[in-house]
Amino acid sequence: MFKVAVGHSIDPDSLAAIKEAVNQCREQLQQAMPRAGILLCAIDFEHQVILDFISETFPDIALIGGTTVGEMSSQLGFHEDSLTLMLFCSDEVEMRAGLGVQVSQDAIAAAQQAIPDLEGAAPKLCYAIGEGLGVDGVALVKGLGIALGEGVPIFGGLAGDDWRFERTYQFFGQQVLSNAVTTLVFFGNLCVSCGVATGQHPIGQKGTVTKSMGNTLHEVDDQSVRVFYQRYFGNAISLELAGGSWGGAVAVFEPGEASFYVRSPNNQDTASGSIEYFGHIPEHSSIQFTETNIEDLLAAAREALEKARALYAGNQPTAALIVSCSSRMKLLGTRAWEEHKIAQQVLKGLPNVGFHAYGEICQLSHQGKSYFHNETFTAVLMGTQ
Repeated sequence: MFKVAVGHSIDPDSLAAIKEAVNQCREQLQQAMPRAGILLCAIDFEHQVILDFISETFPDIALIGGTTVGEMSSQLGFHEDSLTLMLFCSDEVEMRAGLGVQVSQDAIAAAQQAIPDLEGAAPKLCYAIGEGLGVDGVALVKGLGIALGEGVPIFGGLAGDDWRFERTYQFFGQQVLSNAVTTLVFFGNLCVSCGVATGQHPIGQKGTVTKSMGNTLHEVDDQSVRVFYQRYFGNAISLELAGGSWGGAVAVFEPGEASFYVRSPNNQDTASGSIEYFGHIPEHSSIQFTETNIEDLLAAAREALEKARALYAGNQPTAALIVSCSSRMKLLGTRAWEEHKIAQQVLKGLPNVGFHAYGEICQLSHQGKSYFHNETFTAVLMGTQ
């Protein structure tokens, strides 16, 4: 047995909202008691009140979660300033929660700390929510991978704060934390498949990254990255594009990967000609500018979920988890709700929750390495075999 329930509330009162979400879950679970849960909610709720109520209601639950930019679920669709909860009950799937702290100081060490004791068991999926500000997302995923071992799918994202860029929160049991990473690791009879899509299309000539340090790209093809940008944008480079950089996002092709992930520029150094991105771009990888439009961004939601469905090896999935980038939400504007409407069409009533994040974590290909993404729609399907 592997049973999943979803609750979602738009009540602005924190206690009323979590009571409503929990009651919705209880109706779906009937007498079954949840063993684990994922809480996703807006930044302005009283988070401690919410966690205390969940703990009082389900004293032994392994609970993780975090704050968001937008929330989505099979219960209410897409909303901002809401709260959604997914609860898991099972006698054949084990779930263990983990916590790592001081993630901005040492993301790899914090991520390794966040993986609970595996006790010789083989993990089937790791769901992770990390601090969304001042954190090296690539290093975070690397640390999780080291602790889990090769081949374990890692899925999740970085917490948000409604584009304020002031402070995000992560949840672990009854604790409200910042600068942390929380995980929920699944073991046992579980079938998992992932899907990822961007709606971005690479254009123009590729360049090879020849100098990169941290999140800053210095040289492409042994020349300043400024030269690479000016080849396409000329000298009319807008400071308003992509968080103050010279141009838009780039597709990153790592050696040995047929597919790409997206990196969004964050800032520029006009003196040195370097660009800082929302994530590391490794040396020896190839980059290419991208273009997109609203329809292609929306189509990416369908593409990602259909990929996950095609790859699902079990009979029928029990639930879906979704993480979409806050940049996608901003680009979609008043049409952001359509992203989850499309997801509902593909999932056809399957219980699901999701959130808009400051960075996404997902495999790039089936049974492949998990990556940190920007501007991407990601999904995972899960169920017993």
